[in-house]
Amino acid sequence: MRIVHAVEAGQLTKPMMHRRSRGGGFSQKTVGQATASLGSDQPLHLHDKQIIVIIESEGAVFDINRYWHETAYLPSFIGCFGGNVDPAVVGEVWRTVALETSLRGGHPLMILLASLRVLNVLFPSMQRSVIIKTLEKYSLSENTMDDLFRLEERHPVEMMIIDWFSMAEGLIQELGRVPHFSTAEEFLRSAKYVAPRAEVLVYSSLAEMSAMRMWQNAGLGECFYRIAGKERGRPGEYLRAALSAGFERSSIVAIGASASMFRASQLAGIRFFPIAAGQEEESWKILAEQWFPAYLRGEAWKIDMRAEAFYEQMCSEFSVVRTARNISARLKLQPVSNAAC
Repeated sequence: MRIVHAVEAGQLTKPMMHRRSRGGGFSQKTVGQATASLGSDQPLHLHDKQIIVIIESEGAVFDINRYWHETAYLPSFIGCFGGNVDPAVVGEVWRTVALETSLRGGHPLMILLASLRVLNVLFPSMQRSVIIKTLEKYSLSENTMDDLFRLEERHPVEMMIIDWFSMAEGLIQELGRVPHFSTAEEFLRSAKYVAPRAEVLVYSSLAEMSAMRMWQNAGLGECFYRIAGKERGRPGEYLRAALSAGFERSSIVAIGASASMFRASQLAGIRFFPIAAGQEEESWKILAEQWFPAYLRGEAWKIDMRAEAFYEQMCSEFSVVRTARNISARLKLQPVSNAAC
């Protein structure tokens, strides 16, 4: 497949894109309108069927997982909950849980809970145990993590959690533009060239206006038809909305980097392509040059086998003790005893 350069692709796709289009709605009329403008001089394409490509914004297109965790959540975790433990060890705990497990892309407070549990296996602390119990109260009951921020009266432990989150959010606000993967941009700009009737929809876990701003600041505001933020629900709800709009499962493909998008795709019966952690650029290259053309021919299953490592990680239930043992072996710490289990 020929990869179109940004300038060339922009000329091909610009008339068919809608920079200001927002929201989670789905319209089948737009595809016909888009293809009506194609002239006879346009290059031949692989597929003339209507296709909906749903792309996860964070982690797949924007390197937000690594960037925000490394520069905001991780240092805040060390400062608020590290205690007397070596900061390098505390940082490795957060980095492993947030970026190398099935919790990747999850809510920061869920990652905080898991990281505290792992750290407490390696270096037991009564104070961390109290914090863990407080977080469990929200994660294991009908309350949600968001309820924590709505409390009118807060205990000191709850204030510690909120202070950690506020510190991380403050650092994020200072970071500015989030880097995106260059091969992701190449695919986004060439998708219409390869499949003129494809519509690219973006799903973001951020607020819709924040997600829109991030795409526009990166110069990618013309690379999608619609963008949906967290106001539209979780990934599963968004995928079900596409199905309820009348699109066939075989006409929808999801591209993502998190377990939530992967599981939502599996439950909806929608084809999924993973953007693997640490191999994002290579993943997009495989998608553009091999997987997407194969998908258009109905042969994507031949390429899917290469993503076994991603599927294994996403399907593996997070284990506190196993993660603690892996970190202990990696950093040559005292072995985790069975008593810690």
